[in-house]
Amino acid sequence: MDPLVLFSVVIFLIIVYLLRTAFQAGLAGIPGPFLAKFTNLWRLYKVWNWTFKQDLPALHEYYNSQLIRVGPNLLSCTDPRAVEIIYGFQSQFKKSDMVKAMGPIYQGKRQPTMFAAADNKTHAAIRRPVAPAYAMSKIIQFEPFVDKSMRLFYTRLDELFISTGNVCDYHNWVQYWAFDVISEMTMSRSLRFMEAGGDVDGVMKQLTKETDYRALTLTMPEIDELAKWNPLRWLSKPDQSASFALRCKRILQQRMDEQTSGAATTDANRPADFTSAFLEAQAKDPSISDGQLIGYAKANLTAGSDTTSVILRTAVYYALKQPWIAKRIVEEVDTKVKSFPVPFHTARFDLPFCAAVVRESLRKHFAFMALLEREVPAGGCELPDGTKLPAGVVIGMHGDTIGLSKDIFGENADVFDPLRWLPRAGESPESFEKRRKAMNAHDLAFGHGTRSCIGRHVAEMEIYKFIPTFFGLLEPRFVRPDEPWQLRQLFVFKQSGMDMYLKWRNDRSLASLGI
Repeated sequence: MDPLVLFSVVIFLIIVYLLRTAFQAGLAGIPGPFLAKFTNLWRLYKVWNWTFKQDLPALHEYYNSQLIRVGPNLLSCTDPRAVEIIYGFQSQFKKSDMVKAMGPIYQGKRQPTMFAAADNKTHAAIRRPVAPAYAMSKIIQFEPFVDKSMRLFYTRLDELFISTGNVCDYHNWVQYWAFDVISEMTMSRSLRFMEAGGDVDGVMKQLTKETDYRALTLTMPEIDELAKWNPLRWLSKPDQSASFALRCKRILQQRMDEQTSGAATTDANRPADFTSAFLEAQAKDPSISDGQLIGYAKANLTAGSDTTSVILRTAVYYALKQPWIAKRIVEEVDTKVKSFPVPFHTARFDLPFCAAVVRESLRKHFAFMALLEREVPAGGCELPDGTKLPAGVVIGMHGDTIGLSKDIFGENADVFDPLRWLPRAGESPESFEKRRKAMNAHDLAFGHGTRSCIGRHVAEMEIYKFIPTFFGLLEPRFVRPDEPWQLRQLFVFKQSGMDMYLKWRNDRSLASLGI
């Protein structure tokens, strides 16, 4: 065949494919960026440049639509009425192909995880054996782990920053604490970031590289397949069998040996950790492989540390940027707190303003970069506005865009305001309860429905305890109070630029923590 003819045929087929993609049934009339109708490269570019998360609300505003097209087969929805349709307990929507490359690799095989399970049946099968360990009645037993890590946190702050007057890079230290506390809860072993005052064995560096890669594969799962065959280093997959996975495996093996020998139960004062629950589940169900145990542990460590640290940065940042918030936290703590670290029950139920700061932090900055994508099931669906979508179309919501809904969160939804979570002046108890329930029902911070985050209670205990303890003990002050923080938005929304000076409040000291 004439090369020119062959070339023409190829070009013609490409054009036909692009036109069919752009004008496929059910999506052709939905507004969105022009390039997004043809290719996911538009979204990949936005993710790579850290702007997708912040551009999303602006795009909905620009097109004046609660439904926009951000990929050839992907829609972003901001209609609060659609939350139950897409994510509710009765929803038949499964996760999209975005999760195909998310499972950790163990002995050369990708392991199933709750996050990476596409269909609800597989997700339930993975979740069911360990779900009892994440019930609040069980989580509260882990509070000694949190208190132990908090005491080390303030000891290290005192040694390195408070007593010396040196600048504290709070944005890093709060993640060191989050990593160490969740590793204590998971494996009764700290990863020792606080002791080191930085990364250990390159674990954080490796995880950042891995999650950056995941951000790209979430956008275009084809990248993961391409990376298998591409010899170029810049496109190579991060080594998931490196230090972090090996460290998890080593510690898990130690815990398994302890369990077998009975050593794990010799310390009556040490509460059981998550690994004990994982091993107990495996004993009851031998089909749970060691690789799946690694998956459980790694999910705890990565999801637990990232989400928690994002919220703790958010709460402290806005409290210091709006001094009335920090002042009111301190007043509430001084009035109602008798001991430090603040007990979880006190923090959750006796400090309503502190709790409101936590809720507002969860609303204001959704930790995840991507939409919570779901695939329309067989038979299609109809959205509340009457839009009909065919089966196979992917639709998703983002916590940030739902959090900006004025119908749900009020006219000042774009502002950080903890007072929205408290009764307004003159508001009847019935009206407040109705408003509060509506806000709770549209809070996607930990997902929604059957696919909501299993570790929600873990994160909540850490966050609710941390905020009143931090402001009750310390007087933090930004080094550069007029400068905004820096935001990094690939797989997880991360903040930096939160350097601060720290000093003890009044008569507070390490002795206040029983040290």
